[in-house]
Amino acid sequence: MSDTIDAPGLGDRRAVLPTASRSENLRLAFVYFLPNYVKGVFRSRPRIAALVARTDPARRGLELMRRMRRRHGRGPVLVRGTSGPTLLVLDAEDAKQVLAGPVEVYAVDTWEKVSGFAAVQPEALVASHGGQRAARRAFNDAVLDAGCPVHRLADRFLRVVGEEAAALLGPQAMEGLRPDVIRERFERAGRRCFLGEAAADDVEFSRLLDLLLAEANWMGARRWRTGRTRRIRRRLMQRQARYLGDADPHSLVGLFGSAPRGPETAPEGQVAHWFMALGVVHAAALQALSLLASHPVQYERALAETESADRAHGPRTAAGFQAMPYVRACVQDAARLWPPVSSLMRRTTAETRWRDAVAPGGVNVLVPAGFHARDGERIDYAHRFAPEKWLDGTAERDWAVSPFSRGEAQCSGMELGLQLATGFVAEFLRAGELAVAGPRLRPDRPLPHTFDAARLRLGVRSRRPAEGV
Repeated sequence: MSDTIDAPGLGDRRAVLPTASRSENLRLAFVYFLPNYVKGVFRSRPRIAALVARTDPARRGLELMRRMRRRHGRGPVLVRGTSGPTLLVLDAEDAKQVLAGPVEVYAVDTWEKVSGFAAVQPEALVASHGGQRAARRAFNDAVLDAGCPVHRLADRFLRVVGEEAAALLGPQAMEGLRPDVIRERFERAGRRCFLGEAAADDVEFSRLLDLLLAEANWMGARRWRTGRTRRIRRRLMQRQARYLGDADPHSLVGLFGSAPRGPETAPEGQVAHWFMALGVVHAAALQALSLLASHPVQYERALAETESADRAHGPRTAAGFQAMPYVRACVQDAARLWPPVSSLMRRTTAETRWRDAVAPGGVNVLVPAGFHARDGERIDYAHRFAPEKWLDGTAERDWAVSPFSRGEAQCSGMELGLQLATGFVAEFLRAGELAVAGPRLRPDRPLPHTFDAARLRLGVRSRRPAEGV
């Protein structure tokens, strides 16, 4: 029998929630919480992440959670999390309950986010609750065109991301591009799209933000560095203010004037998180390109779709992007296979019911996105590259598959991020044949649980002419 805790039920009934054993908590700490923490929550620590990848913690964590579900039932299971008692959600229906639930009950401003963003952007949407969150969400939704398939500035943004991708496709691409080189181009595209053309070469802005995100990884533990952190943030905000004061109308900051705002909106406090999310977009695009380079069937379909869209609408256009649903689906499935955020954290503000059990308010809830996306006991495409599952609605209908979260807490910039990533991938497809070295990604074998970007080299060579031409 599993350990249990009493929780007040309805009426005169007593309900129970299963509780992880001491050994399960210990294993969970070492194979799940600790690896995710040490490799960097807000900003990847490349060298440490490479060392962690060798131990394949994602696979070990998935196996442990599968054993816990078999032992305890559907759950959720009460575990010791990084910031106190945490409900570990191991059932797909329970995951939907959390993600589809109101943010007033399943709040997003957990201790990890609040303490981490205190160093970077304390006014960020993801560290807000109540009226503050409502005001900041409305602003973010308006500027980022949340819920719209195509952003109003999509034509310009796709041109920018195409230009930055094309700048990588010279002789160096024949030899193989390193992830950090690709990331630098993505950051430049982000500065042009988010802050305007004047910020294109402002690498100091990106450097300062990197320093803050690196400090955010410590979640306030290094109090002796508070003064230094404040000085860095002040310098970052001063540089950012240049672009907000004389805003480029073809950038996101140029849309601030038409977005709803109030006393608690803090428009300037939302920008840093967009750049942090850009790292997620970069990772998804890199993973999608690596998968396409190693999966000939999917590559040929994506290439044919890109060429057809270019013929009909021209390259780097919003209409062309809309004609490339399969390329977009490749990005989505890459993010499913290796979620940019492996743990979706919430905190409850009231009692929550889980079938016959009731949990008190004030506990954390963890939806392990990586576990649910690779749950081979539940989905038949768990460990293979399956963009078609996004086209036929299978993945979209499955709330437990949530690389960009779901419901009221879904990222406001999800659609925009997918546009940028799709445009970047399409530019590589136009350039020639893709080649990848490093990660072992084979279509005839289950894909690895961990994507080790440190060893990745992404190449593009001239496309071979068809036989007889």
